[in-house]
Amino acid sequence: MSTVVQAEKAGAKIVDWYSCIISRSIDQAILLKEQASALVKNMEPNDKILAYYSLVEFRHEMLLRQNAGMEEEERFSKIEPILENTVDHLLKYLYYFISGQNEYINERYKSAIKLFRKAERLLEYVDDDAEEAEFYYYAGAVCYRLNQYPFATSYVEQAKTIFDSLGYVDKGLNCQIIIAATNSEVGKYEKADEILKNALQQAEMHLETKALILRTLGLNAIRKREWEEAEHYFKSALAIKEHRQSPVSMKSQYNLANVLFRLQRDLEAREFFKKAEVGILYYRNTEYSARSLVTKGLYIENGNLALVNKGIDLLREHSLEFEIAEVAEETSAYLEKAGKSQEALKYMKVAYEAKLNQNALGVDQA
Repeated sequence: MSTVVQAEKAGAKIVDWYSCIISRSIDQAILLKEQASALVKNMEPNDKILAYYSLVEFRHEMLLRQNAGMEEEERFSKIEPILENTVDHLLKYLYYFISGQNEYINERYKSAIKLFRKAERLLEYVDDDAEEAEFYYYAGAVCYRLNQYPFATSYVEQAKTIFDSLGYVDKGLNCQIIIAATNSEVGKYEKADEILKNALQQAEMHLETKALILRTLGLNAIRKREWEEAEHYFKSALAIKEHRQSPVSMKSQYNLANVLFRLQRDLEAREFFKKAEVGILYYRNTEYSARSLVTKGLYIENGNLALVNKGIDLLREHSLEFEIAEVAEETSAYLEKAGKSQEALKYMKVAYEAKLNQNALGVDQA
């Protein structure tokens, strides 16, 4: 006969498990998940601990898969009724925060920021520096994706300060990536390069993050219109096994293909584009699905503007205004080079309007 486990003991094990998830200690997290599951299975009845377990299990799946499957989302949705009558502020915080993380990972940025706002109102009940830093990091990341650069920088700088004090080097480097990306997107290319090259020197022991730094240097090079430099950085990122095996590799393959098309190296570009399409389809990535439509329309179907417009419409549906501006400017340059000045002007107007929308969209509207 199994011994009944006290809820407090199971709860303590779940805390240890969640700490490993935050620090990305994947092997240890997997081990602790097994231990926590065994304790919960034999635990005395306690709805609060069961809800806590379900939240952390959901976050565990996000860590391993970079998104959550339908089965996990359905199970997760059953937690909310438990929270309606609870006075446990930490449990409510975790629900809103982990829900926001899931929305962020699945590119539902407006929904994510609303959930993070709810979580932020409960942040005072979080008595853990790493958890607080994790919140600031994700809040900054979603503000970055919604082009709210001052908010993004403020949140991420707070996260970096805490991660650095805890000795979480990898987490601190990821903060530097977002800070550099915000600089790049507002045209401060030299500042972005400086931040990223400084981060690169610290990343030798963190290969997956090193690849992300190289990839971000590639994106910055694209914005400078330095195609060969961008090619070098994307190929350097893809040379790292940990990057090739991650979901982000399909983005780097796409970016490399796009750069090679611009360099008129179509055969090589098509090889990388085919690989990227497989990953984009598998991970159902909205932004890169849209970008691939634009690239296919311009370079594979020789100026098929119907495909380009389809890609822009998809970006518009998800309020990705910066991305609209980028692909519209690329389309305009392509058409100008082809001697189609009137059509080129039309897409420059699309880019201009997207930039206006980007600047006008406040956090309250996001």
